[in-house]
Amino acid sequence: MKETVFITKQGVKIKRKDNQIVAFLKDEKVWSFPINRVKNVFIFGNIEISMPAINFLLSKDADIYLLSNTGKFKGIITNAKLESNYTLRLKQFSAFLDEGRRLKLAKFFVLKKLEKIENFIDNRLSDLKFRLKETKNYNEVLGIEGTASAYFFARFKEKLSEKDLGFEKREYYPAKDPVNATLSLVYSLFYGLLFSVLQSKGFDPYISFLHRKRGTHASFVSDFMEIFRVDLSNFVLAIFNRGILKKDDFEFEKNNCYLKNEKLKDFLEIFKQNFIDNGFFLAQTHKAIDDFIKVLGENR
Repeated sequence: MKETVFITKQGVKIKRKDNQIVAFLKDEKVWSFPINRVKNVFIFGNIEISMPAINFLLSKDADIYLLSNTGKFKGIITNAKLESNYTLRLKQFSAFLDEGRRLKLAKFFVLKKLEKIENFIDNRLSDLKFRLKETKNYNEVLGIEGTASAYFFARFKEKLSEKDLGFEKREYYPAKDPVNATLSLVYSLFYGLLFSVLQSKGFDPYISFLHRKRGTHASFVSDFMEIFRVDLSNFVLAIFNRGILKKDDFEFEKNNCYLKNEKLKDFLEIFKQNFIDNGFFLAQTHKAIDDFIKVLGENR
């Protein structure tokens, strides 16, 4: 069975040797992995990878994800495997250019998120769902999503049993506390996986409906992230409430917080077991895509 490989040891050089991907540290081999067992590779921080290794991985349909040492997603190296599903991409482009359909699809992502939040907070969001259904204003859709997210993180904070972690609210980069640092890391990891899945399905990762394109941001991937953000956050909550991660597992420097390298390796294995190996979230991703395609094909 193919596996996702996480490379976190700083300073190593990744090379190809025969039919293996090999990591060297100061010319000493520290590990090797048979290419036929590699599904994709996540590389963190100050790690070099040779062109022969890149070409070898791409020839085997293995994507390479690049992240900072703190887990911020930097980019992806992927082969030219965008499916020739031009009909699906044309529908995506057509819907983007139609204001009414674009609004409808933005509502689709927010509704999916509201349903997840309802389960988490154990309360109905009937008013928000009614407003979402009735509105014809894109900015109001964003406002509804923002209000629901505020409800969610307020309840998230209440459920967090460790109160000395410094978590007050959701803050993005730089993350100043262990909880926000772990949330950002998990979101980045799943964002990378979603990018690969959506592109392999034939979608354009940059033509979005809820999020607005900025820079190199794959905004369509962020649209789909909203469906899974509650599940990912709940995973982080469980990690801290069960004592798997503690404050001492993190480095603090210049208003930035991130997992220590030795603990990052352990955490990535837990993430892999929960979101990759068991196949559950891959199945959930494909279901969400199928639901989206159904709405995409509907008339106003």
